[in-house]
Amino acid sequence: MANPKQQRKQRALGSSLEMAQYLGAGTNKIKKRIRDIERLLVKKKDTLPDTVILEKERTLEALKLELNSAELNQKAKKFSTKYHMVRFFERKKALKKYNQCLRKIELIQDDEREAYNKRLLGRKIDVCYVVNFPKTQKYISLYPSMDTPESEDSKSYKKRKEIRDLISKQLEEGKLPVSFEDILKGKTLDKNTHGVDVGGNDGQQTTDNNEKNSKSRKEAKAQEKEEEEEEEDDFFE
Repeated sequence: MANPKQQRKQRALGSSLEMAQYLGAGTNKIKKRIRDIERLLVKKKDTLPDTVILEKERTLEALKLELNSAELNQKAKKFSTKYHMVRFFERKKALKKYNQCLRKIELIQDDEREAYNKRLLGRKIDVCYVVNFPKTQKYISLYPSMDTPESEDSKSYKKRKEIRDLISKQLEEGKLPVSFEDILKGKTLDKNTHGVDVGGNDGQQTTDNNEKNSKSRKEAKAQEKEEEEEEEDDFFE
């Protein structure tokens, strides 16, 4: 009969291996496993050992986090593809406007420099807006068409202002997902980064779940490494 230490190791190894196969998996596969565990807990909760119930509940929580992350990644991929060209051209346009303003500052008199510095900051914010706009949301153009005038009461105007103000704040605090300096080097959001945190379901929750999933992945890998080291220790005992 296995001793308590071996039993704990076997349960932990089983749990970590189970989660490992669902990290980065498709939503359908994760949803199916969530349903299976929920049915098991409903039907067998009175007969399962407490340790097994606790393990399944933890796995269930981790799977739900992974599902949320997978759904957000799908949404981000959809909008990234849809608005790729718009953002590409707007990034070029915003950078061009920034560089034009930068060149003008070098030629103006000192008494006009303050006004141009403010304008330059606005151009910098525009560049950061295009690159750091949240990928989980429909992109709101920085340069709306002149053929369709936009009022300050419109939803798109208010949303653009909200996100632009947030980007301005994060630029000042040095907290942007892609810094202005990195943008000048040609960098954009990578596939695992969804852009600025705008709050709500696509904002703070997105950030928190990304962090939790990243943490769960690291913990799973660390746990597997620790279990391998323990097995090596047991082998030489």
